[in-house]
Amino acid sequence: MRLVAYRGWKLPTSPPSQKPLRTALAALGKCLIALAVFAGIFGGWMWMKAREPLPGASAREGACVLWFVGSSSMSRWNTLQNDLRPWIAQNRGIGGATMAEINLHFEHDQAKHRPQAIIYYAGDNDLAFGRTVDETIADLRDFLRIKTQLFGQTPVFLISLKPSPTRWDHRAQQVQFNAAARAIADAQSDVAYVDTVPLLLEQGKPGPFFNEDGLHLNDEGYRRWKIALRHAMSEAMPINVLKKCDPGMLQPTA
Repeated sequence: MRLVAYRGWKLPTSPPSQKPLRTALAALGKCLIALAVFAGIFGGWMWMKAREPLPGASAREGACVLWFVGSSSMSRWNTLQNDLRPWIAQNRGIGGATMAEINLHFEHDQAKHRPQAIIYYAGDNDLAFGRTVDETIADLRDFLRIKTQLFGQTPVFLISLKPSPTRWDHRAQQVQFNAAARAIADAQSDVAYVDTVPLLLEQGKPGPFFNEDGLHLNDEGYRRWKIALRHAMSEAMPINVLKKCDPGMLQPTA
């Protein structure tokens, strides 16, 4: 024991108290435990959310149901029901989604009846977030693989990535993606490619078909999507289906 002088006396000094240190360590331990519990709960919640079915499920079934699957450009198509009448159009898009996220939700969908066709738009976000063209095409192939597992030869209509002002810097990658998507459609009888790019350009630049954000379509943009999609469906859908679901599509589209 060390001695110190105090007014001529040598008094023993006590070692520093260990209680504050033990208290701090105990508090830190409790915080770490609480953090681990929160992470477990939050991680489990995120895991469950990621495996939920696609949004927009409807009790309406039948031979004339169309699913519109994709990212925000699909989920924002507010005039979809009117634009595609008399088809039963179900908007199952997810705002801001990547292709991998869509695939995960799609794989866990619990629909009892297959749609007559699936209209698909995604990849725009992926390229903007740094994914390569090869990676996005791999995700597209994964979507088509899941579709075949769930719904067999149900046709899929791939809408080309749109040439938006905000993402014009990614135009080269979009062109490559669109070319690869078209090649997939040419090689698979259950896939059709819907080229909307010419309808959204004016003199080689994005036309006035986008919202103020320069990313999402405005009403005129969606009208042009509708024209291109109806034309593609009139060419690719079986005649007996068109006669039953939309006889008007057998006539030339305007």
